[in-house]
Amino acid sequence: MFTRLFVTRSGQERLLVPALVAFLLTLAVGFGVASYWSHRASSDEDRAAALASSKQFAAAEAIYVRLLHERPSVPLVLAFLDNHERAIADRIRRRLQGEAYDPIAEHAAGALLTDDALDEVLWRDLPPDITLVARFWRGVEADAVPRHVREQMLAGAKREPPVPWFNHLLAREAQQSGAPMEAAVYYEREGLTFPERAGDMDIALNLWMNAGAWEHVRDRLQDARVFAAAGPLTKYRFAVNERDWKGAALQLWLNWKQRWQGTGLLMSAVSALAWAFVCTRLGKLGERPRFRLPLYIVAFGLGVASVIPTMFLIAVEESRLRLIETGDMVRDILFFVFGVGLREEASKLLLFLPLVPILRKWGDRLDVLVAGAMVGLGFAAEENIDYIAQGAVHSGLARFLTANFLHMAMTGILATALFEFIEDGERHASNFLRTSLFVVGLHGAYDFFLSHEEMGGSFIAMAVFLFLTKPFLEAVDAARRRADKGISLLQAFVLAISVVTGVTFVYASGAMGPQQAAATMLQGLLGIAILLFFFVRELRAM
Repeated sequence: MFTRLFVTRSGQERLLVPALVAFLLTLAVGFGVASYWSHRASSDEDRAAALASSKQFAAAEAIYVRLLHERPSVPLVLAFLDNHERAIADRIRRRLQGEAYDPIAEHAAGALLTDDALDEVLWRDLPPDITLVARFWRGVEADAVPRHVREQMLAGAKREPPVPWFNHLLAREAQQSGAPMEAAVYYEREGLTFPERAGDMDIALNLWMNAGAWEHVRDRLQDARVFAAAGPLTKYRFAVNERDWKGAALQLWLNWKQRWQGTGLLMSAVSALAWAFVCTRLGKLGERPRFRLPLYIVAFGLGVASVIPTMFLIAVEESRLRLIETGDMVRDILFFVFGVGLREEASKLLLFLPLVPILRKWGDRLDVLVAGAMVGLGFAAEENIDYIAQGAVHSGLARFLTANFLHMAMTGILATALFEFIEDGERHASNFLRTSLFVVGLHGAYDFFLSHEEMGGSFIAMAVFLFLTKPFLEAVDAARRRADKGISLLQAFVLAISVVTGVTFVYASGAMGPQQAAATMLQGLLGIAILLFFFVRELRAM
């Protein structure tokens, strides 16, 4: 019966049936687990935030309006206004770019409140103290804050103790107007006064570090209250600048402890297992299980650990080279290629090096390629935890379906070129250099397009993905030489896609509800269709 699931009576491989079975089983198990942990279900605020991050602004707005009526608060009114402004900006952007009419996207977008309806929510339904905050922030967004409103905000911010949120909002205004040092002072005051907003202290310290004011940061961190409020990543960045490697290692570990838990870890682990299954089929695990299974596990672990040198390089680039994303098109291209692409590929190669002696003694060309791919998968699995934490379900699906395999392909190709260079430097030096430039350039381009929707976003990034994975699949085909027994590579790939899509839908349903999750994921159907078409064509030829 199990064989019939994958092969027809005439001996042809099945794709649709096993894909549907895997998808439905994933949904059943996923929703079962979600039901068991129902006491951890997302709050309405979390659901609205997930909808907003996935560009379903009208649906998010409806939730915010209801919540403001039931239990008004400053965080809710700020999230409500930010969501509304983002929706308007997104629609203006799409109109200016002349995007084609997309009925699915338009239906998901829904209808926003008119200005009169929005003002009614703010001015008539909210308590006076929250109305003041709303008037101020509406004025900031319109670049027209009423004088009496600003005076009340400044007076409340200087009071002892200050009024909650006033310093935070003045800081946001100063930051938007290009006054980061003024903003840092406000952020610090908010973060010191209110422990629940200690994140403002991190913003303040990072603004000073971005400006090169390290002496000031050093002085501020001598204050026990400031040090206690600062987060581990901020302390890590400062420790790297101070060359305090022991302190940097400690802060990095504390940051990892915070991240490696909850939904993000579980979802990333399931996705990684699905793609690891593809890797085992690529690497013919069944032919040499005693050698290859430990090799693949260690390679995956090294890939996870490759985030450590990446974090170090990020701190160096930001503190020493001022290499950060700015919004300027040309500078961002340089940042994503020579910042993101170079540091991530260099870090993964560095952690691949410990495997080289083992591979030289006992491995073959296929082992090198797949061990490199597993290092890339380990890096992607750790990186995915951050993407889930950001809550952008629409981009999260694209990354789970593409970024995992992308890192596998990039590191597999680079690891093979590095291995050949180590074996015969004189013969393979030029090929290693060409391959490195090729992979780093495409890696940077992929991240650049994902971060710039105005340049084509995920659809152009998909083209980069396809362009890079083709040589990887060709290298796999050449290294494998002949097919092995069991399910085919194509079937393994389709199963992985089905499981990852199912897990993503379960996660999205918990974050925003099944209907909105389906609407969000439908917007990515074209990308998934292109992906499947490409792999079906390539893998059928192998």
